[in-house]
Amino acid sequence: MKRPSADASLGRAAAIDLRPEALHAVDRPAGSVRLEVDDLLYRAYLLPPRTRPLVLVGGPAERMPLVVKALLAAGHPDVRHFSDETWRDHLAAETGPPSRRHLWEPSAALREALELHPMPRGATALDVACGSGRDAVWLALQGLDVLGLDILPDALERTRDRAARLGVTVHTQQMDVEFPGALDDVRADVVVVVRFLDRALFRPLARCVNPGGLLVYETFTTDQAELGHPRNPKHLLRPGELAQAFPDLETLASREGFFDGAHLARLVARAV
Repeated sequence: MKRPSADASLGRAAAIDLRPEALHAVDRPAGSVRLEVDDLLYRAYLLPPRTRPLVLVGGPAERMPLVVKALLAAGHPDVRHFSDETWRDHLAAETGPPSRRHLWEPSAALREALELHPMPRGATALDVACGSGRDAVWLALQGLDVLGLDILPDALERTRDRAARLGVTVHTQQMDVEFPGALDDVRADVVVVVRFLDRALFRPLARCVNPGGLLVYETFTTDQAELGHPRNPKHLLRPGELAQAFPDLETLASREGFFDGAHLARLVARAV
């Protein structure tokens, strides 16, 4: 049996198995996630951050050169493809039943907050302006009962798809959270707001957090305009603004600066 080739970049790569499910169930590249070719092209929310190399295994030979080019054009800097016949020469294999894995990552703010302040299984969570649901689904994977809110129905569809692939449930509701009173009847043990800003919601969001619960908030600061997006001051926090935005909550952690590839402010606070 040949040993996989030694290649440091492959060790960091996200492995995506494009072979049929029946083959993936028998053996697969170690740590791989099974996707379809169309997932690569049309469901970017299933992919890892663009800074991580990608290695693709299998798939229709006639399509794969164009798929690799499309991923490179989308901003993935290192994409390789191995055929079903050659991947074992380069990658370690694993056997046994496939486990639930995902390539995408939740926001660092949320992951760090829950590591330091864990919530019991069955606690409730609210993801405001949830987008494609990376944080909502991650919370569901931790055993929380999650509601994701967004104004865009296609965003909620992506959230449900992401959840279904991992065998968890996220409740979703289409809602314009900026409409006055929209959050008046919503309560949760964990309230998450990531990369969304409406200053009129600061007080309603504070009321959403159950006593003893957490608010995790992170979004862009005015310095982000230098990088091009977003630029509208309406969507950018002023220096020190987030740290002072929730005076009725107990601040557990606060950070502001350039990290995770953007100019951000982050707050973790507890309702007392």
